[in-house]
Amino acid sequence: MRFYIVTKNQSLQKRWSNILAIYSPIVRETIPSYLSNEALIVIHDDVLCHLNEEQKKSIFSLHVIVLSTTPTFEQARLALELGAKGYGNTLMHESYLLSASQAIMEGNVWLSPEYITLLIRGLPSMPKKETNPLNHLTHRESEVAILLAQGDSHKEIAEKLDITVRTVKAHATAIYCRLNIKDRLALALLLRNQ
Repeated sequence: MRFYIVTKNQSLQKRWSNILAIYSPIVRETIPSYLSNEALIVIHDDVLCHLNEEQKKSIFSLHVIVLSTTPTFEQARLALELGAKGYGNTLMHESYLLSASQAIMEGNVWLSPEYITLLIRGLPSMPKKETNPLNHLTHRESEVAILLAQGDSHKEIAEKLDITVRTVKAHATAIYCRLNIKDRLALALLLRNQ
């Protein structure tokens, strides 16, 4: 997969290039005229503001991570609706940028943990399913699953259940494996209205 960094901000160009150096990114100030379907584009939202609707439609058909100097949940939601595969802060920790890039290369969507929590909390209820997915879990895993689906952080769950964060993470891994899902968003969707 070919990586592109698109921003006019020189300091961001340098920062993102250093963080994503393992992918040998191509740095541009504007969108290249031709991009293959395999391109991953890390783009500054300031560049997006100057694109027309046709250009936006074209760019969002690819693998795009939108990074904003002043990110908001509403902008994240809009970017995802347009087709972005990731959204975050221009100055997010380098581990997050690497994690986002890896997730998108694997075909997933990436948002910062706080936005995932907000997204989960905003999910509508669905009718009850005949089989409760919690029946496949131990009692403790069920407790952890319910709190994860409500959007609680690992630390919050550890405090509520009087266990370590490491134990919460172990339970989360077991839950995802037993329910054959990838992440807490999938868990929240599965457990809606249970």
